[in-house]
Amino acid sequence: MTSTLLLRCVAPLDYERRHAVARWQREGHPVQLSQPSPQARYLTFWAQGCHGLWQGMIGAREWLHAVAPQWSQWLLQEGTGQEVLDLFSAVSRPVEVAPELLDYQRLFAFELIQGEALQGACLPCIATPQSDVWVMEGPSQRKEASRPLQAWLQAVPQALRIVLGNSELARLPYRQLAMGDVLIIAEQTRQLFMADLCIGQFTFVKEGLRMQLTPPDNLSPAAPGVLSALPVKLEFVLGELTLSLAALNAFIEGQVLPLESTAASNVEVRVAGKCIAVGELVQLGDRLGVELREVGRGMGNE
Repeated sequence: MTSTLLLRCVAPLDYERRHAVARWQREGHPVQLSQPSPQARYLTFWAQGCHGLWQGMIGAREWLHAVAPQWSQWLLQEGTGQEVLDLFSAVSRPVEVAPELLDYQRLFAFELIQGEALQGACLPCIATPQSDVWVMEGPSQRKEASRPLQAWLQAVPQALRIVLGNSELARLPYRQLAMGDVLIIAEQTRQLFMADLCIGQFTFVKEGLRMQLTPPDNLSPAAPGVLSALPVKLEFVLGELTLSLAALNAFIEGQVLPLESTAASNVEVRVAGKCIAVGELVQLGDRLGVELREVGRGMGNE
């Protein structure tokens, strides 16, 4: 497919940065995608925190002016970059970032670079009291906070499988089953399954079944967004054709199935047969992906 379709290429690193900025903005953090000045000098560092390793940088001139304005005359002198770097590395916490955004216990591997070395890259930029901090490489072990299900996902139908129990055919009196046979349920599990995961158990009551949910990962059933841990199978549909058997046979013999010129721009993402998003088929590095243009079509969105 990639050798015949002309797809727009999306650089994986650029996508990761845009995605990180969008996520942080949704969480209410003052983050934007920004291009550092090629004329400025920057202090770069690696950080170790609960989110793993991440790499950042901050303008040398701006940081010094924010933390030590009385030394602003340094900013007019040539060759003082190393002194600023030494001062930055000597401070225990030279920059304060919201812990729920990016935290760190220690900084290391300090360097002084010229902005032109970044070759015009756009980086996530975080506003801090010590001036802007650019994220050169995102956290290696970031944990996503649990959030309530989006409206479109709540509307997706899921099959709830009510399982009484099981038996092994080898243990039954006869392997060949016939009408009138009674199969004994050897092990009564009384489990509830959704998306092929056990989400709880049930007991019989006069009115029907009483369910006791025990979602995955030992989460409390009352916790918000608890069922978001259940997997949802996404189907990516490039197109649909209504064909007669004769027409289909002709396509099979010719081994060519024509596509609409707009097919790659209108890929549907479906769950349980329902379209929940539409996007463009793109080349993301060495993989195919769908860049979403509409989300929650016909099912509500938030």
